[in-house]
Amino acid sequence: MTEATKEKARAKGYRFADTQTPEAIFVRSKQVPDALITAELAVIARSGSGTNTINIDKCTENGTVVFNSPGVNANAVKELVLTNLFLSVRPLDKAHEVMSQIEVEIAKGNIAGDAVLATAEERRSTLIGEELTGKTIGILGLGEIGERLAEACYHLGMDVIGYARTQKDSMYFEQTAALSELLKEADFVVVLLPLNDQTQGLINEEAFASMKPEATLLNFGRGEIVDETAVLKALDSGRIKQYITDFPTASVVQHPKVVTYPHIGGTTVDALTAGDRIVFARMDRFLRYGTIKESVNFPEVTLPFLAPYRLTIFHKDAPGALAPLLKLLSDAAIDIAHLASERKAGMAYTIIDVAEQKVEEVQQAAAMLQEVPQVHRVRLLHNPHLDV
Repeated sequence: MTEATKEKARAKGYRFADTQTPEAIFVRSKQVPDALITAELAVIARSGSGTNTINIDKCTENGTVVFNSPGVNANAVKELVLTNLFLSVRPLDKAHEVMSQIEVEIAKGNIAGDAVLATAEERRSTLIGEELTGKTIGILGLGEIGERLAEACYHLGMDVIGYARTQKDSMYFEQTAALSELLKEADFVVVLLPLNDQTQGLINEEAFASMKPEATLLNFGRGEIVDETAVLKALDSGRIKQYITDFPTASVVQHPKVVTYPHIGGTTVDALTAGDRIVFARMDRFLRYGTIKESVNFPEVTLPFLAPYRLTIFHKDAPGALAPLLKLLSDAAIDIAHLASERKAGMAYTIIDVAEQKVEEVQQAAAMLQEVPQVHRVRLLHNPHLDV
């Protein structure tokens, strides 16, 4: 979390603490231990897009809302991929080595004046590169990052082939549903897919057999999408030229044909600041008002908070599931002012606003709701803008 976001959180009354029973967790890329998903945990705010470090199923069962900020790092990742495309066709690392050697000779007094440029030019024959224009790039994953990358590569004069499950309409790439065809054509293959059961190990030995020997594979999706044993075998046999990945492991970092980064794809001041700001706002609205907007695991429910009290109920979605909850409140003489309810993937989220009433009565009703078998979590909120 950026310092600016921390200051904003403190100004709103949030406290930061090292505890095993937090009410909220704000995280970037670290794993969230299952042990922290307790009855006290109301929300996890993930600054960034991927949620593979969070047990979403357990959070849903626990009534813990998960927010993320997909897309905020799209430009940062796109620019890093472009940087590596340029670096892969121009041997700038070797050029730096040549100049470092010349610096040593200058320090020894062996070269001076105009001889510096002349010596450098004599050695440039080993530094001949290529151009991206006219090359073919295959982009696996046509989300926001993939579409931005496709547009940039198109304007560089590259032929762009896209691969995704859903059909996209774009002037910047030709889309194919046949992965093997893309791999046969591409000089560069960029992985931008999310990790799931369908994509894990997708780039395997069979995939490498379809690729050009001069192809470069760039993985900025997730490490497990590329079969590590298969990629090392492909590099050793000359099946592909180079592997560039943002997901280092002990095996790949030691290989001479692998370039690794410490998962820095979205690590820019701009992306981190935007991600923190967006996900904190979603978390804050939920904790204060109970509204859910763009959650990973629960439906979107918003309702103006006009009454003194608000009950938020996470419960199973089934025909007639809401009826016993409303009957319970009716039997408890709770005066319902407003109600909103939505469902998603077998779960439902209901907001019930309670009119002017004794707080003890509302607290008792909340406790009774929590005892209903299909109810996962109940929260009682006091309107922060009313003196109740």
